Amino acid sequence: MATTTVAQTSVKVTGQITSQDGAPAPGVSVLVKGTARGVSSDGQGHYTITVPNNAILVFTQIGSVKQEISVNKRTVINVVLKDDVSQLNEVVVVGYGTQKKVNLTGAVTQVSGEELTNRPVPNVTAALQGVAPGVAISRQTGRPGDEGYGIRIRGFSSANGSNALVLVDGMEMDMNLINPDDVESISVLKDASAAAIYGARAAGGVVLITTKKGAEGKTRINFNNYYGLNITARQPERLNSWDEQTLIDESRFNATGSREYTPEQIEWLKNTNFDIRENPTQDRWEYFGNNNWLKEGMDKVNSMQNYTLSVSGGSQKLNYLASGSYYSRNGVLRYGPDDNARTNIKLNINADLNKYLSVGFVGGYIGSTVNLNSNGTDNIIDRLYRSRTRQLLYVPAEDITGQIYNGDLQINAVDIEKNGGKETRNYDTFQGKLNLSIKNVIKGLTVDFAAWRNQNYYNQESDKRSLFWYGRTTNTVRFQFNVPNELGMTKNKGFQNNLQGTFTYNLQLNKHNFKLLGGTSFEEYRKDEFSAVGKGMITNDFYSFNFSDPLQKTVNDNVETWAFSSYFGRFNYNFDERYLFEASFRYDGSSRLAPQNRWKLFPSFSAGWRINEERFFKETFPFISNLKLRASWGQLGNGTGFGLYDYLGLISSGLVLNGNNAGSYPNLVFNDQRTQYLLQEELPSVDKTWEIVQNTDLGLDLGLLQERLTVTADVFIKRNKNMLARLNVPNIIGVGTSKTNVGELKSWGWELETKWRDRIGKFSYNIGFNITDAQNKLVRYNGTNSIGSGGQVDLLEGYPLNSIWGYRTDGYFQSQAEADEYRTKVKYPFFANYTAGDVKYLDLDGNGTIDAGDGTPQSSGDLVYLGSNNPRYLFGADFGFSWKRIDFSAMLQGTSERRFLIDRSTVAPFYETSNMPWTIHMDRWTPENPNALFPRMYQTSDHNYRPSDKWAQNGNYIRLKNIQLGYTIPVKKKYIQTLRVYFSGQDLWESTKVLKVFDPEVGTDASSNNLVRANTYPFYRTISFGMNVGL
Repeated sequence: MATTTVAQTSVKVTGQITSQDGAPAPGVSVLVKGTARGVSSDGQGHYTITVPNNAILVFTQIGSVKQEISVNKRTVINVVLKDDVSQLNEVVVVGYGTQKKVNLTGAVTQVSGEELTNRPVPNVTAALQGVAPGVAISRQTGRPGDEGYGIRIRGFSSANGSNALVLVDGMEMDMNLINPDDVESISVLKDASAAAIYGARAAGGVVLITTKKGAEGKTRINFNNYYGLNITARQPERLNSWDEQTLIDESRFNATGSREYTPEQIEWLKNTNFDIRENPTQDRWEYFGNNNWLKEGMDKVNSMQNYTLSVSGGSQKLNYLASGSYYSRNGVLRYGPDDNARTNIKLNINADLNKYLSVGFVGGYIGSTVNLNSNGTDNIIDRLYRSRTRQLLYVPAEDITGQIYNGDLQINAVDIEKNGGKETRNYDTFQGKLNLSIKNVIKGLTVDFAAWRNQNYYNQESDKRSLFWYGRTTNTVRFQFNVPNELGMTKNKGFQNNLQGTFTYNLQLNKHNFKLLGGTSFEEYRKDEFSAVGKGMITNDFYSFNFSDPLQKTVNDNVETWAFSSYFGRFNYNFDERYLFEASFRYDGSSRLAPQNRWKLFPSFSAGWRINEERFFKETFPFISNLKLRASWGQLGNGTGFGLYDYLGLISSGLVLNGNNAGSYPNLVFNDQRTQYLLQEELPSVDKTWEIVQNTDLGLDLGLLQERLTVTADVFIKRNKNMLARLNVPNIIGVGTSKTNVGELKSWGWELETKWRDRIGKFSYNIGFNITDAQNKLVRYNGTNSIGSGGQVDLLEGYPLNSIWGYRTDGYFQSQAEADEYRTKVKYPFFANYTAGDVKYLDLDGNGTIDAGDGTPQSSGDLVYLGSNNPRYLFGADFGFSWKRIDFSAMLQGTSERRFLIDRSTVAPFYETSNMPWTIHMDRWTPENPNALFPRMYQTSDHNYRPSDKWAQNGNYIRLKNIQLGYTIPVKKKYIQTLRVYFSGQDLWESTKVLKVFDPEVGTDASSNNLVRANTYPFYRTISFGMNVGL
């Protein structure tokens, strides 16, 4: 009976699926709506499926419009697919509005929020890395809440800062504080035609972030969270105490002919039962232990977590979204403080009051707290790398001083980490934007008014506590730290207000389409800051300015203000969406410039030709769904090199209290007393004006096979004709100079992005690749063109920014005879008696001396250009698929043609005797190891570590930036709409020739003369588990 029922209610459906041009369509998914049951069409487009006679069949294929067809007891259903042009009609966010993607004439890349979510990264900036062509994301460190992420678009526009302008829902904000779960889309405006509407702030490109909004329908609740583990990677490892002592003795013997330890004492270090000996004569303990300071003071694994909850919904006339998120991450210091926590709250409401008026509000709160050691987290880690491993962490049981931590050979880094003081930084930001839109009064005209405000509060407090380490008794203080103790505090509050009004007018006359936008804006900023330092508290237990030494208190205040005013406009025209033209301008004025130089006009022009819309092309190349040529030219401004009042002669105070300077000014004595005085630090720069960055771009957009395959290609040139830089003046003038327009920087390159997406039955997949070539050269520089004695040179005419200069080398001298023979021809003025195991520098100019000539590119002696610290090539690749309830994605990212120099503390462990070697230094030259990585160990000399090709690292790398595997769990729709769980990994693998103690993404350190250090905060790999729940 049951079999008869099935036969009566089911029907076998067959048919053929063809494309619009009549060709068979293989691989089309045919599903029964509301079920997972389905088939795919064969190579001739045929399909067969048995379904209930009242079923609805769903036909889908990438590049075609989804079709739903009722069976109605039919046995034959043929389907003609319709091309899906929705991707071409996609709306892209641009400056002060939106445009159809198909009509864009500028270079704009749009990234959906879905591409950024569920990655275990702290902010949107990190999530964007490798996703968009031409966008370089850098990070300086792994410190929680202080990673130093930066974004640069198409290389350098200026030496004074090339970071992009970031606007979140039209408000200027710090991209590093944005929760990726809040993002709906990101538009990256890369050329002048796209960015000129922002004028003097757009030289580095513009990033427009649009956050999520509510939608019509019932209330939706979404919850996302992940928990991750960060594992430190690519960091130096400490030696055991006897290998460390062996290298110490080698370096000392090579320099002085004597050793610190005898072979017998080396054996003491290996004896686990002998680690301490009393020395009454010197009132101290002698230690022969084996203590790994890194393991004592740092954790290899630490945690991070993120939670986001959002509620959204609305009707035809009102929609809303409210969201809140919490992110936290612990750092590597075992005893802290070393952590970051951030709270994001967001509210977005939009309402149509009537057919003429609509209002909107978007705003929220961001609170971030960073806890770190008041003595500098990087300084603590540096001490953990430099502490002698034979020094034990704790004093012996026989100690009578009452102290816990041992500070006999050196100050105790773990004691400082735990008891040396804490610094807390609290950032609170409130932002709100109110919009009023007037429409339908005049056909095609919309008038918008907006007002927004960012209110910021910052509170920093730091206490540095005094620590003492004794010998066997308290009669002897071996070391002391933070004496006197210190309390520091900084508080500021600031606001940024913006008022703007715009109008948009659309007009269509047959096939002629016009769009005109105009507007004005005014912006003001003010910050009031107060800071104080008090020293000499009675004890570490009374940390208050009230208990500090009255003669060791300093107080400072600071007020910063500026204003910015603009007029802007844009005109768009297209004929039949085939021939496209756009012109825009912005007229900006800034309070930072002298009145006669404040205002500047920044124009741009662009055009496009959609060749695929031509009749002859459609008939000849039907498989090409989009082919557009683009060209643009424009000027953008840059004012990041401006001070607040550079055009005025400013007076500073040289306030001195008890010999403790409030600033970096010398003590001046009048009538035998130290006295407060006034001075002028810099000459005013009355003629300073905007940097003008001229952009030219040629682009191509290509879509094939109904947009399954898309290609975007651009070539670009940027020329900053009046870049700001400092002029050198004779010291006899007695003051410095502010930056003036004395440079010219040229940047050029190309970028390419390809994407393929398709579906085969229930299996859909996508593949993408992007690459950018960005170069630059300082064409003109009226400052000092000096390469000094080599290293990284920031500004040098005729070369890229951050160029690397050094000597050429030819390995090591392998014998004394070889060194002696070379010395008859070539002298080292920095080290006369080089020998076997030393670096062999090449005398390129043949003058018999290894030198830097006159220290200029024209007369550089034996120094040569080795490359640039700026990567030339950036690339990214992604792959993803979904099959039934499983989804997978992976992304590779990397750079090529980058060089950087290693800091001396990494390559020369004994140049300063307080530094200690690491495991990598065991690979040093000896007669038995002639091809070693490092030269022979040597104390107090850096002759083997001069800037050279030996120490210029090849910074190329490719890494698995992210990998993710997810599964959507079937649920009862009544209670839960969606439930997905996933695993995600970040930076799990890389291939690089960079020395293994460095992460290949590491940036330069200004404190190390723009060289790269290894004994600093490590980078990390992340694995995380999370879930997405929709109610």
